[in-house]
Amino acid sequence: MHIALMLLGMITGLSVGTNLTWFLGLPIMAGSLLFLQVGTSQWRERQEGFLLFIGLVCGAILLVVNILT
Repeated sequence: MHIALMLLGMITGLSVGTNLTWFLGLPIMAGSLLFLQVGTSQWRERQEGFLLFIGLVCGAILLVVNILT
């Protein structure tokens, strides 16, 4: 979950920096990096493993769909 929150913060900061001003976008992006420190290290490793599994499953599904079509 911490990776998804960090990614959401980076995307939000990038869009704010692009559309409004970088004086607001850069602190949002820098602040979103603090999500890497959320939770215990064991919890973060479980979350990273889960997201890796989801990514591998999605990649396998895309591969199979592209082969079949």
